[in-house]
Amino acid sequence: MKKIFFLSFIFTLALLRAQSPKIYAEQVIKKLTSPEFSGRGYVDDGMIKASQEIAEQFEKIGLQKLNNSYFQPFTYPVNIIEKSDLKINGKPLQIGKDYLVGAGSPSLKETFVPLIFNPHVIDSLFEWEDPSYFDKEIDRIKDHAVVFPNYKFPENLISRESTANQFYKEIPQLLVQGELNIAIPLIAEQTSSKFIHTLSPIQSKTVDLFISSETVPEEIKNIAIDLKSNFNPAFNAQNVIGYIKGKRTDSLIVLTAHYDHLGKINDVIFPGANDNASGIALLLSLAKVYIKEKPKFDMVFIAFAGEEAGLKGSQYFVNHPLIELKKIKFLINFDMVGTGEEGIQVVNGKEFNKQFNKLETINYNYNYLKQVKIRGASCNSDHCPFYQKGVPSFFVYTLGGKSGYHDIYDSEVSLYAFDKLVSLFTKFIDKL
Repeated sequence: MKKIFFLSFIFTLALLRAQSPKIYAEQVIKKLTSPEFSGRGYVDDGMIKASQEIAEQFEKIGLQKLNNSYFQPFTYPVNIIEKSDLKINGKPLQIGKDYLVGAGSPSLKETFVPLIFNPHVIDSLFEWEDPSYFDKEIDRIKDHAVVFPNYKFPENLISRESTANQFYKEIPQLLVQGELNIAIPLIAEQTSSKFIHTLSPIQSKTVDLFISSETVPEEIKNIAIDLKSNFNPAFNAQNVIGYIKGKRTDSLIVLTAHYDHLGKINDVIFPGANDNASGIALLLSLAKVYIKEKPKFDMVFIAFAGEEAGLKGSQYFVNHPLIELKKIKFLINFDMVGTGEEGIQVVNGKEFNKQFNKLETINYNYNYLKQVKIRGASCNSDHCPFYQKGVPSFFVYTLGGKSGYHDIYDSEVSLYAFDKLVSLFTKFIDKL
């Protein structure tokens, strides 16, 4: 009898684990961060493959299509770094670990004997108001590859620790307008900061390198670079959209998350587990809940492309809506929800205080998360274009735990609060 009871308990436990949203989320994140999707970016059709995978999940779950398709195609400009090989004094460096290339950099294949920029001329420029030292330094480095040492520029020049790229931007009257007539093909900055990759909608004239101070030798004899970039003025992307019919059709609940990330350079992938495979996992998990329990209102699920390039997918959607924006009762955007050890942050909580209080009360009553932290408006994810159109919306991200951000190390997340997030937002949506 005890044996039968024990086997029954094990079977029940296994069944419960199999039904856990966290288990499904682990599978989704593992799939989306795999080499098959090349970082869900711009090389090897990574983003398109990811959109097709999400559409297949929508189909399996049972979401309905809008206009007979899950896809909403659109285009936008982006500079694509396809290849980057770098050697200093003949020693190869690994991208993402030892160095990073500026997102707007053009193609360049050459070996340079670089000059070292003397940052103390900046001190002279501001302490003595004498530009002659600066002019001499610019004349010295003109038309050469230049290395900026790891140096903190004066606060009266810029408000944060400078990079070579920021240096260019912050004195446009001298450099951008060409008054000094410089044409430097390559700028290398030594940095002790963590490498955070970005995307650029334009291609610049200068190759920018950010090199780890730990990697740079005392004497730089030469820098050899083989960089291939491709500016695409109309990159093809697509949002993925599905919906569930509710008991009422007079209003809509919209759940969103972006699925794109930064892709890969050479064979080095920026996997984007927390940012934002985790958000897609939560989006799909909530879809699985509501396909079984018919929601009060129609529910629309949108996986956006192009977020990392500047909210391109969500901006396109609000300008070419497939639903009536005025009918949206509330929108919740999930971006970076892979941890949760310290609870969640709710952007727009102060803007929609009534809904925030409802969310916080549910969390308190059920003791789901350590905290539901309130924040004001911020245009930092895909909720923003909707909010600017007057749509009530939250942007939710988790707090605490360890995860990468826009780097090669964002490959795993704890999913510490994932099951509780599903429960919390299911109850919240039901009370809207």
